[in-house]
Amino acid sequence: MFVEVKEKRGDGYGNPLEMVDGEKLRRIHRAARGWLAAHPDAARLDIGFEVVGVTPSGIERVVVGSVEDP
Repeated sequence: MFVEVKEKRGDGYGNPLEMVDGEKLRRIHRAARGWLAAHPDAARLDIGFEVVGVTPSGIERVVVGSVEDP
């Protein structure tokens, strides 16, 4: 599992999940593919991606895809 965690200290600053846009997701996927290429023994694992937003009011977790997704 590859996880991107974003935190905002106050509710007035918006939702931390909004900080992860399409370009950020593409960079995360590219980094994951590079890591997996360097660790071929991990190829048998079920790989996924999540984004976690942390605020003073709680934690929100979103599944955003698999390693095959762009």
